[in-house]
Amino acid sequence: MKQLSLGSIYHMPWLEYRHATPDGDIVLRLRTGRGDFDRVAVRIANHYNFPDPFAQGQTLTMDVAFRDDLYDFYEIVFPLKDPRFKYLFLLYADGGRVFKLDGSGLRAGENTFDDISECFAFAYAYPAAPMPAWARGCVGYQIFPDRFRRAGEAEAGLEPWDSHRVQSEFRFGGNLNGIREAILYLKELGVDMVYTTPIFLSDSAHRYNTFDYYQVDPLLGTEAELKALCDELHKNGMRLVLDGVFNHSGLGFAPFVDAQQKGRDSAYYDWFFFDDVEACGYRTFSHEPYMPKLNLQNEACADYFLAVGEYWLKACGIDGWRLDVSPEVWPDFWRKYHSMMKRVNPDSLMIAECWDDSREWLTAGDMFDSTMHYVLSRNLWKRFCQRSITPAEFDAAVNGAAMLYPQRVQDVLWTFLGSHDTQRVLTRAGGDRRMLKAAAFFQFTFMGVPIIYYGDELAMEGGADPDNRRPMRWDDVEGNPMRRHFKKLAKLRKAHPALRVGAFHTWHVGADGLYAYERFTKEERVLCVLNTGVEDVTLQLPLPEPMRSQAAVRDLYGEHSLPVWSGFVEVKLSAGEGMVLK
Repeated sequence: MKQLSLGSIYHMPWLEYRHATPDGDIVLRLRTGRGDFDRVAVRIANHYNFPDPFAQGQTLTMDVAFRDDLYDFYEIVFPLKDPRFKYLFLLYADGGRVFKLDGSGLRAGENTFDDISECFAFAYAYPAAPMPAWARGCVGYQIFPDRFRRAGEAEAGLEPWDSHRVQSEFRFGGNLNGIREAILYLKELGVDMVYTTPIFLSDSAHRYNTFDYYQVDPLLGTEAELKALCDELHKNGMRLVLDGVFNHSGLGFAPFVDAQQKGRDSAYYDWFFFDDVEACGYRTFSHEPYMPKLNLQNEACADYFLAVGEYWLKACGIDGWRLDVSPEVWPDFWRKYHSMMKRVNPDSLMIAECWDDSREWLTAGDMFDSTMHYVLSRNLWKRFCQRSITPAEFDAAVNGAAMLYPQRVQDVLWTFLGSHDTQRVLTRAGGDRRMLKAAAFFQFTFMGVPIIYYGDELAMEGGADPDNRRPMRWDDVEGNPMRRHFKKLAKLRKAHPALRVGAFHTWHVGADGLYAYERFTKEERVLCVLNTGVEDVTLQLPLPEPMRSQAAVRDLYGEHSLPVWSGFVEVKLSAGEGMVLK
């Protein structure tokens, strides 16, 4: 008989393992050792159904939703009229072996249901709050304002647009009106949402060292011009998300100036951390003295930044905040901030800048809606750029990332190939445009919100910060083949709900680099096939059951039909190429 890894069996009655959807369905998940069990079921009962709750309960078979190198993750999604229930799991292995898992632990056998109080409980399955409809699976575009587009005459002292001096002390003068001028360009690209890095008064090009949170940097424009930008984006069906830097300020922030000058006599002294943790005498972001850390446990400080966030939501009608260095900020502040945002605009989106597993900040629903999904990004880089993991290892990582969060969160996760904090993806890939195309294909056909870092659609290059912040190549727009690729991917995504908000399931992982995965909703199912390798691939690929009875399947990306023979389709893909079959 097969050796079972019983220590791998795990369930937590919370977070991604047990939750309700916005529609009121119940989601249960269970982890087991990979390939250990022939069948897994969940037995559900209402503990108020006396005298024998399980006699009136139900037993439902679970399916493997995700699979990494060590584990199978079983899942079931089902409706339930009464939102109060208890449950246990039954696991069936070869040789007639059966195991039961409930709140008291794992035991052999399935016929011991004498004490329902030992079962896992969902005391009351309130439906989860829905995510903003506009944010689910939309296409985003990140702008570094100083380097994106400059409208009007250049002010004295600005860098020429083709300058190579990209350090933060040099300003190129990109501005809000320049972004407005580019709205048609963004719309044609297929962008639904624009995210800009900080726009408030500062003395650096990146503006993460904010001096005045109530003043748009004059080099960028005015509050009226920000409002005009927001209105124009809305007229064109797009949204605007601003960058909030509330973990730290700049040295010119008036409360910090006052606290430094007056010491403990300052009303703002406790807005900061004056101690000997850093050589400069106060705590900072990273070890940078020009960015003193804020103390959001201080009630007055917290109230100030809550007011800042509310002001820009109301004054200019922005649609969300991306919050910088979110894991280092006092968590209760984020709960207050989330409550404020949903009160002011229930349709707004709150995004964490967290580079790691973000379940602490996302899954309970009382802090962030979304995060920057660097957990996924790192594995995209490993496969498409560094070539340091195999297709199987890549698939395991993708499945692990998919398991981290409920589907409602997956729908709004920001997926990046690169950002203002990382090398550009093409540079990371050694200039191999095939790999940029492949990574973008995966990004646009996977779950979440694909965020284009400005210029990636033009195949711009750039090394580590600050080289990744070169000026936008407006001279390379017309006829750019990479731009055509991104436009086609965005158009495809908009046309098919399964690509925007569908679930994910691995279909095929080939050592030759061919990777196939299904995206599906209740109404639509598509099969995405991608050559992640550097050699051409030809393969007779078996099709999922719904496609096998067809005479042909249509490649939605290539816009042509492929004949089907006995449930197989012949796939011929050059390195970096992909197709979406339906």
